[in-house]
Amino acid sequence: MNNSIITYIQQISQQYLTEPMEIFRQYIMYPATIQHKKLMHHHVSVWESLSNVETFFLVFSIFCWVVMMGFSILGLFVARKRYAAPRKSVSSKYTVKNAPGVTIIRPLKGVDCNLYNNLQSSFRQDYPVFEILLSVASEKDPAIKVVKELMERYPEVDARLIIAKRDVGVNPKINNMITSYESAKYDIIWILDSNIFVEPGCLARSVEKLSLPGVGLVHHLPFAVRPATFGSELEMMFLDTVHAKMYLAINLLGPDSCVVGKSNLYRKSDIESIGGLAQFGQYIAEDNLLARALWRKGFKHEMTTDLAYQPLGSMETADYFLRRSRWTRIRKYTVTAATVVEPLTESVICGLIASYGFSLLWQIHPLNFFAFHIITWFMLDLSLFQALSGKKIEVEELRGFIMAWALREITALPLYVYSVIGNTVDWRDGTFRLMTNSTVVKIQLPPPTNRSHKRSLSFPSLRLSTRPVDSRNFSLNPWVVASITSVILVIDIVMDVLFKSERNGKSRETDSNSLSLKPIDKEGSRRRRRKAMRGASDGSPGDEKSGNEDSSADERDMKNRSDPIIRAA
Repeated sequence: MNNSIITYIQQISQQYLTEPMEIFRQYIMYPATIQHKKLMHHHVSVWESLSNVETFFLVFSIFCWVVMMGFSILGLFVARKRYAAPRKSVSSKYTVKNAPGVTIIRPLKGVDCNLYNNLQSSFRQDYPVFEILLSVASEKDPAIKVVKELMERYPEVDARLIIAKRDVGVNPKINNMITSYESAKYDIIWILDSNIFVEPGCLARSVEKLSLPGVGLVHHLPFAVRPATFGSELEMMFLDTVHAKMYLAINLLGPDSCVVGKSNLYRKSDIESIGGLAQFGQYIAEDNLLARALWRKGFKHEMTTDLAYQPLGSMETADYFLRRSRWTRIRKYTVTAATVVEPLTESVICGLIASYGFSLLWQIHPLNFFAFHIITWFMLDLSLFQALSGKKIEVEELRGFIMAWALREITALPLYVYSVIGNTVDWRDGTFRLMTNSTVVKIQLPPPTNRSHKRSLSFPSLRLSTRPVDSRNFSLNPWVVASITSVILVIDIVMDVLFKSERNGKSRETDSNSLSLKPIDKEGSRRRRRKAMRGASDGSPGDEKSGNEDSSADERDMKNRSDPIIRAA
């Protein structure tokens, strides 16, 4: 008995001597490990089975997903509550005697898409006291012709054409309208970009909001309409889905200023109290910084039930990517915190990290949760778009919507990475270097362009440089072009499989009916072929049917050439 006890003690001692680190790890460093719990006959929870690093990523990923889904649902809720109902007219409460006067400033350069109707919406405002100042920098600007036509059509409207340019900074929009701003008759200033149109009751509703106590700025949600090309559809997907829901949610919660300067109402006296408009000419994002300065001075921001409609017209796909990368670089120094977390607001990154978190929490396969996440995200974006546009997307239109939405989501992260690693932007009059204090410095003259039309101040056409292609030029890099084209074609093929067009369905139905109802006339077919061969040999025209088929084939070919997908390929 004593020998067995001595032998057992020797074995235990040998174990402690040969495996000291293992004993230290099991019983001192990690006393709550799975093995120890099993020995103590305790149940092991999910949280106890994870390491500290896994627990952190689990909490972080689920928190990000819940927050982003909350923002999406909140944005959809605001869109349905604020914009789905008919606009309430408040114009009747204002008369010439009690209405505060408003100066509408329209900075112009070149002819924007839908320019005539955009400017006409200002002339048709249902408000008793306002003036319109249409600002151009050059007497040769083609927008002057449009302005004069509108002034002749609406002689009862107090409208003035101001041709002046005074350099107060690098921002051409500020340089263009600073003279109009200083010559304004009224204290309320409505700065409205030339590529925006609004409803007739917008001004009255905006003045009502601006008259509330403590309000220093009224702005409207930009909403893209009338895309003419695939690049325009990508821009529409950005503005009308991810941008719209974040814009609405942030402005409802009000943690900080979040304003886009497409359509903003201020008081001139409030702007002068923060230093005046001219001091913002040194920035590119003058709208954001002006709104932030008012916010920090204690002025609240309000939104009305109106949308700032932005017709997109024709925009190349490369223009879309360049435009998005430019504004991401600008935000890098103006709203740094928001730019850092921006990838988490996109569906792909948010879905990937959430898939990992929920796989740890509930042992859900990551691919299953990612599929659920993408479908949910898409349905929220689709519902938001329909709530803002006031119409439902038909099945025939759903294919194009899904294609543009999917490509925008897939390219969001590569575009973000490209944007944040650079510090220069090509913008309107040249190339600028971004400084850490949000100002810009012009570093070179613009290279010659191959575009013949005028660029707009509010929505400039992004030029394609004639410089040699190199790896630093994002839009012309062959690898980038090939990758984007491949993605577009893959999505197009998938959409063709999922959504068969009505034309193809009818043709198949017709073919099947003809095969089932009409016997095949082999002898007639041989006669027609011989007739066609004789016509081809002696130069005489073939039968009328074949000529029509050739003509229709040519028409189909011309239509296909105009398709942006086929052009990209």
